[in-house]
Amino acid sequence: MRLTLHTDYAIRVLVYLACNLVKVVNRLSNEGIVLTRRGRSGGLVLPCQPQEIIIGDIVRLMEADMQPVVACQPQNGQPCVLADMCRLRRLLSQSLDAFLQVLDRTTLRDIMSDRV
Repeated sequence: MRLTLHTDYAIRVLVYLACNLVKVVNRLSNEGIVLTRRGRSGGLVLPCQPQEIIIGDIVRLMEADMQPVVACQPQNGQPCVLADMCRLRRLLSQSLDAFLQVLDRTTLRDIMSDRV
């Protein structure tokens, strides 16, 4: 039996999704953002209404490092030589704050399609 390239790609996509989504689902489940159910009628469910899930909370949970630029961070324990006169760090910090403020005003319901 010979499978077409199309079928091969489909299987590879499913393997990729299974491997990567398991990590995401585990993290969301451990934090109580989704509930997992085992068994015949098992699956994933939200523990609350979509309008109760804040996108800013999800971004903070899933992103390990929210620092916008590595250049502003100390290297080998030494601060940037331009730190005293550079305004970039403050600007980037304000930008990150503004970004998160928008996400904190956004719920899962806000970004869902009306067709769901």
